[in-house]
Amino acid sequence: MRKSFVFLSVLGLAACGKPQERPATAAAAAAPALSEQERRLLTASTILLPPGLSPDSLPDPHSRGAQMLIAYCPQCHMLPSPASHASQDWPSVARRMWVRIDMMHGDLGVSVPAEGDRIAMLNYLMAHALKVAEHLPEGPGKNVFSAMCSRCHLLPDPRTHSPADWIAVIERMERNMQRMKVSGLSHEQTVSIIQYLQTASRRS
Repeated sequence: MRKSFVFLSVLGLAACGKPQERPATAAAAAAPALSEQERRLLTASTILLPPGLSPDSLPDPHSRGAQMLIAYCPQCHMLPSPASHASQDWPSVARRMWVRIDMMHGDLGVSVPAEGDRIAMLNYLMAHALKVAEHLPEGPGKNVFSAMCSRCHLLPDPRTHSPADWIAVIERMERNMQRMKVSGLSHEQTVSIIQYLQTASRRS
């Protein structure tokens, strides 16, 4: 029990706060040795974190919701993009994060958002969430897009981006896939998806 508590404390401090600087030798002596299983858990938690945004790249970055996101979320992980989830998914995701942050409050020095701050964050996330496609238009590349992109998230509405912007969006998704250790796309699949989205995004 004590070993698990010590490991969780070290994991929480590594993810959520910046401990006071101490001489390297003292810090090394104070840190408990991690088991192989504990090191695997720590590595897995790092790999599975989605890529983050910079504060100024958030939509409407000066709004209260964005400021609350900037204040609380980077305590434990990188700043999330509101478009990483659909509006119907954000309430359950936010609830899961709030349970965790409530559990880490106290010795780990994590600041906990008040009820009003949580509502502002959730409203902000839902307002700028991923716009999900209700009905995908037919066309070459639709099946590849549906099969490959649905592995990580709901399928976005092709009209979310302009034809010119879809190239950069797909490139960013491919980098995310590499970071998340998800099998990537072939060149042919990438071209097929981009062409489909560019064509579909032009439709009214």
